[in-house]
Amino acid sequence: MFMGLMLCAGVDDTFSQNIASQGRQNEVYKSWTKVYSFQGNCHVVFPRSPDHVKQNMAIKSDGSNLEYDVYVADLEKRSVYMALIAKYPGEVREDQVVGSLEHFLNSILVQNPNNQLVFANLVQVQGCQAMDFFIKTNDVFFKGRVLLAKNYLYLLAMECEKHHYQDEHFQFFIESFELIR
Repeated sequence: MFMGLMLCAGVDDTFSQNIASQGRQNEVYKSWTKVYSFQGNCHVVFPRSPDHVKQNMAIKSDGSNLEYDVYVADLEKRSVYMALIAKYPGEVREDQVVGSLEHFLNSILVQNPNNQLVFANLVQVQGCQAMDFFIKTNDVFFKGRVLLAKNYLYLLAMECEKHHYQDEHFQFFIESFELIR
């Protein structure tokens, strides 16, 4: 699923920092890397320094551009963690947020006829509407959170084979996400 979202390499607008210097108490996560996205006004912690792709896509209906950044890092080649930050040309109206989240999730679901939605729950994250979801494709898990804030869409996700799934790593990843206001 991740590779379908990555189109070309671009300029990096991030700052990475090993979180060991921040005095994290849990030894497992001391080697993880905090990544700051200046474009997306946020930071998130990855298992290692992620690869970064930047893309601009023309929107045919009005000629404007959709800009997005994708950050991808694996954990011991057993699971892949991703943050996608998309900047829309205009702000999403409050009454369209839930529909936009549902549309985004549906666009992921239809990519593969074997995708099965295990759950999708609306949640509030840092004062913004978000959706937590879990998609299963045979023995592959794709679990994530999609969040809309003003004219930004943030997707935090993890993909792995069923036998490599570790919920505590996924929870640490999505809970490490913070908007910088």
